[in-house]
Amino acid sequence: MRRLILSSLLLCCSAPLFASPGKPYKIMMLLYRGTTDAEKGFMAYLHRRKIPVKFTICDGQADNGKIAACVQTAKTLQPDLIYSFGTTVTAELVGLQGQVKPGLHVTDIPVVFDIVADPIGARLISDMKSSGRNLTGVSHLVPLAAQMKALQSMRGTRHIGVLYNPQEKNSLLAVQELERIAPQFDMSVQLKPVALDRNNNPSADGLHKAVKELLANKPQFVYIPSDSFLIKNAKTVVQAANLAGIPVFAATEAPIRNDGALLGLVSNYFNVGEFAGYKAEQILVKKIPPSQIPVDVLHRFTYLVNMTTAKKLRIYPPAAILKIAEAIMPLDAIDARE
Repeated sequence: MRRLILSSLLLCCSAPLFASPGKPYKIMMLLYRGTTDAEKGFMAYLHRRKIPVKFTICDGQADNGKIAACVQTAKTLQPDLIYSFGTTVTAELVGLQGQVKPGLHVTDIPVVFDIVADPIGARLISDMKSSGRNLTGVSHLVPLAAQMKALQSMRGTRHIGVLYNPQEKNSLLAVQELERIAPQFDMSVQLKPVALDRNNNPSADGLHKAVKELLANKPQFVYIPSDSFLIKNAKTVVQAANLAGIPVFAATEAPIRNDGALLGLVSNYFNVGEFAGYKAEQILVKKIPPSQIPVDVLHRFTYLVNMTTAKKLRIYPPAAILKIAEAIMPLDAIDARE
């Protein structure tokens, strides 16, 4: 059965980036929740640089078993480079520091990770200047202290509710950091984990229950961390919160642009993907070992405000915020999906 699943993934998703007289580089892309703007940026950068590439895409579909199967396929195919999306996929692919098993993890193929919130906290690397191993990449997350300042500048807040997925490292790291810095902003933090199903995965029923319980305590804001499960299901969170008159602050742009969250201080996924493409170019074309390429973050962030939601909730940003923010007005902010 596993072989059939993998074969269908590879047959439908393997294609050259563009025609080229030269032999294309083989890049395998290991995804978590389908193609995002990060992958679009990654591919666009390589296309713009006229680097011949043939992609093989394996989507783990937020399923740990499928992610593990994708990793084993990568080991079999031996591409020139592997692109990995997110902390969960990257950890499964290369292993955590001190826990790498050559028979299980990829240790001999260059890896460029993308959209990893905290690569040091997640124990993928110990130093942003050099991983010391077969990987480099780009982190997308805006420092949480900066996010909280952005939230406070929108609306003075003393109590926030935080949903998190206990199975995703990004969520756990965000929760720990929020608890640590909350006193600096004179805020209390209510944490609400999403219940897991019998297979130890976060469930839709668990999310509905967590949202209901969180909103019952009437936080001034609901916070959605950088968490693939929550981003994928942001519509559920935002609709319930907005119906209760409670705004949502998101750590990533998709819930704001697509699902009606009110605001966030975010990195643009497409730009992060382009930066990852630059690192792939350094490895493939310039032949620089990934261990010698620093892990980076973007240095420019976007204060993103959904004005359609602001109007619905009657929570309007101060004039000082509008001068620096990207204000968007989707026609259907809540129902639009990427």
